Amino acid sequence: MSSTIDPRRQRELVRLLEKMGLDQTKLERGNSQGFDWLLIDRALVHPSFSTSYNNDQLEFVGDSVLRLSVSLFLQERYGDRSVGDLAALRSHLVSDKTLAEIASIYELQKYVVVSNAAKNDSQALRSLLADALEALMAALFINTQDLAFIRNWLDPHMHRFAEALLAIPALGNYKVALQELTQGRWKRLPEYRNVPSPEQNNSSNNPPNNQNNIFHVEVWFDDRCWGTGQGKSIKAAQQEAAAIALQQMSQDQ
Repeated sequence: MSSTIDPRRQRELVRLLEKMGLDQTKLERGNSQGFDWLLIDRALVHPSFSTSYNNDQLEFVGDSVLRLSVSLFLQERYGDRSVGDLAALRSHLVSDKTLAEIASIYELQKYVVVSNAAKNDSQALRSLLADALEALMAALFINTQDLAFIRNWLDPHMHRFAEALLAIPALGNYKVALQELTQGRWKRLPEYRNVPSPEQNNSSNNPPNNQNNIFHVEVWFDDRCWGTGQGKSIKAAQQEAAAIALQQMSQDQ
């Protein structure tokens, strides 16, 4: 891998960061050692494209950068809430679903370098975008050593999502909210069913979980499927399914 970045690629990355409200001059001025554009580039290279030059390690660091940024935001904006409430909020704000939505706002999919096979895997797209956004956060922090270059564009999104969560019963714990709804109205609980991914339906030889470790769950009530969710864990998939079911049931009643 060259130690310098292609000028065309750098111009693309500059445009991306400008979409996020980040000024190239300020970024480069913020690092006395020089701003490493290759690090930004690497943050947007999916492991399916290269086994040696990809965003795996940056995504690992970015997970911590994200959690710290969100924790500080919550402590500053919602410091009157209990630690339990803050933890519940954070678990949703750092989820793949939330990150992928933010990534889509900045059209991150246009800048991620990925293999053709992974590009066409719609089921894995959300995880791919979430990982790339985390890796980008790591690259920005390593380059600047300043969370301001992340929080300046991340905080407004966190505020929007947090306010939406606070408006939902049980503080965004959709499983609890759905349970309270069905138990309160009909004295019965919903049923969650693990289901194979679309890829597994096409092959009887696949293991219970697909290669991307994405779990799929349906939530049933009164012989009807009210919602389907996916996530990196069964718990996350259940929460997404419950959120959809809660919305559907609220509209139908």
